[in-house]
Amino acid sequence: MYSAHNAVRYDEIQFELMMQLGDYVSQGIPLYFENRPSTPRDIVNNLMTNQDEVYMADYVRDDRGNLSQIRYDRVGPPEREN
Repeated sequence: MYSAHNAVRYDEIQFELMMQLGDYVSQGIPLYFENRPSTPRDIVNNLMTNQDEVYMADYVRDDRGNLSQIRYDRVGPPEREN
C-alpha cells in the first residue's frame, strides 16, 4: 500500500544513492548506465523511470584492485516479444 511515509522514504533512498554516486564521481570514477557515460542524476532518474526492469551495479576494478568505474546494466526481466 502506498502512503506519504513510503514516498518520503523512497525520496530519501534516491537522494542517498545520488549522493553516494556523486562521491565516486568526485574521486574521478566514471559512471555508466547501459554502456553510456552517465551522471548520478541520470542514473537515479533512469532507475526510477524503468522500475519494471532490474538493474545491477557492477563495481569494476583495474588490475591493481582499484575501483575504476561503476556500471549499471539491465539484468532482467527479459525483453518481451511482440
